[in-house]
Amino acid sequence: MQRLWSGEELGEHWTLRADDLALLAALPAGGRLGLAAQLAYWRQNGRFPDDEADLAPAVVGHLATQVGVHADVLEGYEWTGRTGRRHRRLVLDHLAVAAFDDAAEAKFRIWLSDELLPREPAPAVFEGEVSGWFARERISRPGGYRLDRILRSARATHDDAALLRVADRLDGGMRERLDALLANAD
Repeated sequence: MQRLWSGEELGEHWTLRADDLALLAALPAGGRLGLAAQLAYWRQNGRFPDDEADLAPAVVGHLATQVGVHADVLEGYEWTGRTGRRHRRLVLDHLAVAAFDDAAEAKFRIWLSDELLPREPAPAVFEGEVSGWFARERISRPGGYRLDRILRSARATHDDAALLRVADRLDGGMRERLDALLANAD
């Protein structure tokens, strides 16, 4: 997660919308900032923060200014408690986030194979791109185990297809020489 944000980046990525502010209006100060943080974080990352440490201090300050509270009120917020869970449900309803069903998985796999895996991004960039896809598509991110299985499967399928493309480009003589090398390796 990016820890340093310019004022322009904060405005572009972390500014709440009018309908977001209406959702927050009736809540007490701590709840207002906590819900705002969960909402803005999900919109940016396609998942919820585990705790305040997932948010850069500048982001917390920017959100606090928008909802009219001091950033310190977030210290008592229950991220994983009953309030945090209730706020997560509110965010998902507010953003109209769909469940990760079979159709969403198929769409995700197509995006992986057509757009992300051919670029072979670095691991940190890869994770950011995956999170961004869930946020853009407004689809709930599956659990870590399921997502890991999908990603490993998609990578293996992509790698196999790349190797087949290379093998198809080899002439018969080259294939025979490679087969001979592999036979000698045993």
